[in-house]
Amino acid sequence: MAASWIPSTFISQVAGLLEKAQFTTLTHEFMVVVVFFVSFITWRHFSRSKPGFSRGGQGKFSGREGDTKATRMRFDVSRNAEPLLSRQRANEILPQVRAAEQQMLKHLEQREFTRALNMYRMLERDKRDRHFSAELYSAFIQSAVRVGKVDVVDRMLRAMKRSGMTPSLQFWQTTLKMLSSRRHFSTCLATHSVFGSLMPADKIIYSCLINAALEVGEPDRAAAMLERYGEADIDIRDHVLFFRTYVALKDVDSAETMLRKLGENITTLMLNLLLLACINARQPQRAFDFLLDAHRIEEGVAEKIVDVVSYNTVIKGFAQVGQPAECFECLHQMLSQKLEPDDITFGTLLDACILDNDMGAAHQIVNRLMGIAHRPMDTVMCTLFIKGLVRANCLPKALELYDEMKRREDARPDIVTYSVLTKALVDQHDLDRALQLVEDMNAAGQSPDDIIVTHLLEGCRHAGNHVLGKRLFVDMVASGVKPSEFTLITMLKLHGRCGAHKEAYDLVAGWRAQHGLSPSVIHYTCLMSGCLRTKSYDQAWAAYELMCANGVVPDGTAIATLLPGMVAAQQWSKVIELARQALKAPKPVSIPPETLNNALSQMLAVGGNTAQAEQLQAMMHFAGIAVTTRFSRRNLPERICQ
Repeated sequence: MAASWIPSTFISQVAGLLEKAQFTTLTHEFMVVVVFFVSFITWRHFSRSKPGFSRGGQGKFSGREGDTKATRMRFDVSRNAEPLLSRQRANEILPQVRAAEQQMLKHLEQREFTRALNMYRMLERDKRDRHFSAELYSAFIQSAVRVGKVDVVDRMLRAMKRSGMTPSLQFWQTTLKMLSSRRHFSTCLATHSVFGSLMPADKIIYSCLINAALEVGEPDRAAAMLERYGEADIDIRDHVLFFRTYVALKDVDSAETMLRKLGENITTLMLNLLLLACINARQPQRAFDFLLDAHRIEEGVAEKIVDVVSYNTVIKGFAQVGQPAECFECLHQMLSQKLEPDDITFGTLLDACILDNDMGAAHQIVNRLMGIAHRPMDTVMCTLFIKGLVRANCLPKALELYDEMKRREDARPDIVTYSVLTKALVDQHDLDRALQLVEDMNAAGQSPDDIIVTHLLEGCRHAGNHVLGKRLFVDMVASGVKPSEFTLITMLKLHGRCGAHKEAYDLVAGWRAQHGLSPSVIHYTCLMSGCLRTKSYDQAWAAYELMCANGVVPDGTAIATLLPGMVAAQQWSKVIELARQALKAPKPVSIPPETLNNALSQMLAVGGNTAQAEQLQAMMHFAGIAVTTRFSRRNLPERICQ
C-alpha cells in the first residue's frame, strides 16, 4: 500500500524498468537505491499514523492520566488472579491426587509394581506428579530397586528434584544401602549427580557413594567425595575408606599423610592398604620403610599392627621388581619379629627365585619349608611348590618334597600331586619312576584317573612298550575309569608307533559302543597318520572310509594328511576322489596348493594318467588354484592348459 502523495504508477514503472535487461550496471545500482528510498519513506509514513507514537519515542495514550492508572490497576489484578486460580485448581485436584497416591502405595505394598508404575505415568502426563509426597517416591524407589528397575529409580529421583523435595536422611541411607547391596553402583553415582551437595554429609551415605565410585573404576570421583565424607561423624576405623581410595589412585603421598595424621590409632588394615599403595606404585622399598615405622609405633601400643599379610605384601612387591635379595631381607626381618611365614610367603619367595633363576635359593626355601617340624604343611601349598619346581626344571627337588609329604600326616599327596609328578617324569622319559608313583597311589588307597593313565600311555609310546600300554588301558577301563578323547588319541599314537594298525582301527570303530563317545575327525586323522607312517596305504584308506561312513566330514588336515599317501601309493582314483571331496563339496575344504600341484606333477610324471590329470587340473582351475607344475603344459591338451 503506497501513500496518496506518491504517484500510483510510480512503483509499477520502476518494476518495469528493472525488467529491462539493457540497463547498464550503473543504472541498475541507481534504481536499487531509489527502491530502498521509496520503501523507507513508506515505512515512516505508516509509523507516524499509529496511535501512541511520538517523535521522542515515548508511548502517548489517548485520554487522561486516570486512564493510565486504571489500566495499571487492571493489569495488577489480573496478575494476582493467576496464583489465586492456581491455588483453587490445586485445592480441587489435591484430594484426587491423594486418593491416587494411596492406591499406588497399596499396589506397591502388594508387590504390584507394574500397575503402580502405569498409574504414576498416567498422572505424570496430567502434570499431577508435583503433588506427590516423599512417602510415595520412597516406596517407588525401594520397590524399583527390589525388582531391578534402576531406570525407574533415576526417573523418580529427578521427579523429586523437579518438585523441590528435600529427601530425608533416612531416605538416603535406605536407598543407597539397597542399591549398594545389589551392586547397582552406577545408579548410586547417578543419585549424587542429580542432588550433589544437597545430600547430607553422612558417613553411611558417602561411604556407599565412595565405594560405588571405586567399584566402577572411578577413583578420582571417589577422591572428590572424601572431603564431604570427612565432614561426617566418622571414627578411626572409618578412615579405611581413605586408604582404599589412595590405593586405587596409587597416591602414596596422600596415604602417608593420613598415616601420620592417625599416628598410634592406625590399624592393621590401614597399614596393609598403605603398603599395597606403595606396591601398586612400584615402590617396595618405601613400603619396607613404612613397615619398620609401624614396628616403632607398636612399641607404644598394646595391639600389634604388623602381621604376616604386611610382610607378604612387601615381599611380593620386591619380587615384582626383580629384587630377590630384598625379598630374603624382608623374610629375615619377619623372623626377627617372631612372625611365622605362611604358605603365601614361601610361594612368593619361590616364584621370585624361579624368576631370577636362583635355584640355590629355591632349594633353601623348600628345605626351610620341610625343616620346620612343628609347622603344619598344607597339601595344596606343597603341590603348588612342586609345580613351581617342575616348571623350573628342578624335578629331583620336587620329588624330595613329595617324599616329605608322604611322611607328613597333614600334607598327604593328592590326585593333583600325582598327576603333576607323573607328567614331569614322563616328559623326562622316566617311565619306571612314574609307574612307582602309581604303586604309591594304590598303596595310599587312591586310584589313577584318566589324566594320569593318559600320561603313562604317553610314556609307553616314548618307550615303545606296546604291551604295557595295552595293559594299563585295560586296567583303567576295568577299574571303572572312563577314558577321555585324549586317552583315545594317545592309544592311537601308541598303536601307530608299534604298527598295530588293525588294533587301532578296531579301537576307533568300537569306541562309541564301548565308551559312549563318538570319535572326531582328529581321531580319524591320527589313525590315518599312523598307517601312513608305516606305508600301510590300504589301512589308511580304510580309516578314511570308516570316517565317512560314520558321518564325520573330513577337514583340511585330514585331506592334506591322506592325499600325499595316496599319491605315494599311486592310487590316482583315490587322489581324484579326495580332491573332489575337498574342492567340490558344499563347503569346500582348504588344501595347500603345493599339495595339489605335487599330486598333479606325480600323476603326469608316471604317465598314462592323462584323463585323471585333466580332471584334477580342471578341479583346481574351478577352485581358483594356480597350476605351477612344469609337466602340466607339456603333457596336457591345450584346451586344459588355457
